[in-house]
Amino acid sequence: MKKLFLLGLIIVLFSACQNKPERFTTTSPNIDVVKKLISDYEAGNWEAWATNYSDTAKIYHNTWKKSATPKETSEALKATLANTSSYSFDHGEDKIFFEQTIDDDGDTWVNFWGDWHGTVAANGQEIEIPVHLSCRMVDGKIANEYGFYDVSEFVLAMQAIDAAKATTGAEVEPSE
Repeated sequence: MKKLFLLGLIIVLFSACQNKPERFTTTSPNIDVVKKLISDYEAGNWEAWATNYSDTAKIYHNTWKKSATPKETSEALKATLANTSSYSFDHGEDKIFFEQTIDDDGDTWVNFWGDWHGTVAANGQEIEIPVHLSCRMVDGKIANEYGFYDVSEFVLAMQAIDAAKATTGAEVEPSE
C-alpha cells in the first residue's frame, strides 16, 4: 500500500511540474504584430496596417456591441486624422507598454497601452489621449480588437473650431 501511495504521490508531483506554456510575457511574435500595427498607424501606411488583421477580423472601438472591419476602421481613423497636422504615440521610457497573456480558455491576447499625442491642424492645439487596445491573436494575426480611449477633448476642439467658423465666417488661425 505504501508503494502505491508513493507512486501516486510521484505521479502527482511529476504532473504538477510539467512545463506549461507561459501565460504572460512582454516579448513575443504576437506582440511584434501589434507593434507593427502601431508603427503602420503612425506612418499612415494603411495598406500595411490592414495586413496585421485576419480576413474576418472584428474591431470594436469604444464599444462592446458594434464591430467594424479593418477597412471601415481605417476609413474612420483617416477621417479623424485629417483634422491633425501631426500625431503619434509617446515612445519614451515607460510611456508605451505591450503584454501578451493566455486566458483560461487558451486564447492569446496582446494588450497595448500608450499615450496618443496629436496636433489639431486648424488651431495648433495639442491633445493627449490615453489608449488601450486588447487584441485576440490567431495564427499571427489580429482576429478581434477592442480599443478604448476618450476622444472628448478632440471632439470639443473640433466643436470650438466649428463654432468659431460659424461666428466669424472665417477659418480659425493656428495658435502659436
